[in-house]
Amino acid sequence: MKKQTTFILLLLHVVFLYAQNPNMPVILVAADNSVTYRESSTINVTPGSIMDKTGTLLLKPQSRAILYHDFHFVEVQSDQSPVEIASLFDNSEELVSKIEIAFGERISEAVYTASISGVTMRNRKALLSGWGAKSGSGKDGWGAKSGSGKDGWGAKSGSGKDGWGAKSGSGKDGWGAKSGSGKDGWGAKSGSGKDGWGEQDIKTRSSCPGGNYLEGINNIHWDRLKGTRSYQFVIEDMDNNIVFSTLVNENRFALDTREANLELDKEYAWYIHHPTKREVSTPVFFKVVDRSVSNEAISPLGTIDIYKKFDPATQALMRAFQLEEKGLLLSAQETYLNAIINSPGNSLARMMYAYFCFELGEVESAVNALRKKNLLRSNWIGFLPSSL
Repeated sequence: MKKQTTFILLLLHVVFLYAQNPNMPVILVAADNSVTYRESSTINVTPGSIMDKTGTLLLKPQSRAILYHDFHFVEVQSDQSPVEIASLFDNSEELVSKIEIAFGERISEAVYTASISGVTMRNRKALLSGWGAKSGSGKDGWGAKSGSGKDGWGAKSGSGKDGWGAKSGSGKDGWGAKSGSGKDGWGAKSGSGKDGWGEQDIKTRSSCPGGNYLEGINNIHWDRLKGTRSYQFVIEDMDNNIVFSTLVNENRFALDTREANLELDKEYAWYIHHPTKREVSTPVFFKVVDRSVSNEAISPLGTIDIYKKFDPATQALMRAFQLEEKGLLLSAQETYLNAIINSPGNSLARMMYAYFCFELGEVESAVNALRKKNLLRSNWIGFLPSSL
């Protein structure tokens, strides 16, 4: 078994070596002190900064940094400072795990997407140090990524009105393959005003995604409805049967799937509506999975050397990505946001959360993350500061 695993990793390594682009920039992933990048000019850089390999890195005494380039993570200690960045990757021929490869690719995608987004980020000069505002033309080291030149988000449109999808967000109604879009009300309901919720009744939306919810407590939230602090929280099955309903006095709810008698691996939709008026939110489709799914996502990280070297904020980003890969989108969102809270100066955390939102069709939320502005329009269960 060990030989088979080694062979697979060797094969992956050869494939990725072949796919590497020598012009790919270097990304500062983590640093426990200020880091200075020097090429034509000298500038202090932060996690999320993209730099050219031709530059030099300077670290303060008793500090370290972790860089990413072409599927490899490299740790730099202060006793190496100043160090030519190119020399750090001269001998990057060791095998890397599939998890490292996937996480590194996500970092690259998140940083690239942020850099072409058209959003003016704070510390923009430091974030694009030595690399500049590249066009994404395929000539600047980012492969075939294009960027539309209109909105900076490539082929993704996302109106900012289409909410959180079950996974991808279709760009049309934000609910993946599900309809329930407000065009025809709920399921078989016509939305005529006689037998269902119509498009005209949708007055707010969720501020969290669907996907796989863990058995037990799940902290969910939605944008406020004007004129009320009370909401009827409802869960329906896919046959439009109401399986749970309760009055909530805030725009948040700690859903206990056991208390609601929700079955594992069965699909549901939750929404809220005004206690007395015909005002409803968009639906969120989800299914309940065993809590072991979360452990399956995170436990492999304990065997990865680079994870052990990461600072707590970057470890959280890696956990969030693993949860996202398992479809645990609500858990991933909470983990991303907590990484931002615990490391407010970490631009990479915001870039990765922005990409998470962007992939779900939540362009408005992605932009807000990059601008460090109003990450959540509602006060989120008190677990995160309202300043977000």
